[in-house]
Order: sequence, then C-alpha cells, then structure tokens
Amino acid sequence: MRRLTRNTAQADDLAQQTFIRAYEQNPGLIDIEAPRSWLFKIAYRLFLDQYRKHKRREDLFDQRPDDSEAESHPGLSVDVERAMAKLEPECRAVVMLCLGYGMTHQDVARITSIPLGTVKSHVSRGKSKLRSFLAAYEAAL
Repeated sequence: MRRLTRNTAQADDLAQQTFIRAYEQNPGLIDIEAPRSWLFKIAYRLFLDQYRKHKRREDLFDQRPDDSEAESHPGLSVDVERAMAKLEPECRAVVMLCLGYGMTHQDVARITSIPLGTVKSHVSRGKSKLRSFLAAYEAAL
C-alpha cells in the first residue's frame, strides 16, 4: 500500500480499511495467509476508489500537486521509488505485484480485474520505463 500511495499514513489507513472490509465480508476468517490474493484485491480496489476520489477533486478545483520532493536522498532504493512514482497508478500496481511480490500475471489479472494481455503489457512497459529511468544510476556504478 505504501508503494501505491507513496504516503505512509494513507497506506496505513487503506490497510486498516482492507482488513475491516475483509472481516465484514468473511467474519469467520481465521488464517490471514490463505486468502492472500483476495486481500490484495480488496486493497487494490480501495486504493483505486481513493485515487479516483482524489483525481475528481483535483479536476474539480483544477489544482495539480507538486510532484517534486523537498529532500534528495542518495541510494538505489530512493531512485527505484522515484522511478516507480513516474509510472501510472495502474501500471505501478501491476509491476509491484508481479516484480515486487512475485505474483504470476494470472494472479495479478484476477486481483486487479485487468485483462491478462493488459497486465502483460503493463509489466513490459513498466520494466522498460524503469530501466530507462534507472539507466543513469546504473552508469554511475
């Protein structure tokens, strides 16, 4: 959730909402590891809802937030986070689920309700964009 939202407090709120929604839908849930993809799907849907609300508010007031960060921290993890932030939210989610969590394309398609072909193209384009963004970092090593 933190990678999707790029905001710790917002990610924590979404995680809580995810578990609340999961409990409401299945109050007898005992083993949290068993329905992993089900929880990811709930979390992703909550993220999308929140993203859409935020986007509508931006469009309504025609205000765009400043994407530049106030602080600059060296290191690969910061560069990867910045590279991920450049991806569209849907693409970022698919790349994160496939590459970060090691899920199959089919699992990600089921979680996000995105067609399998679109998931594959998001992963391919996302990897290409990440490679080009991180090319400067790799050259410095």
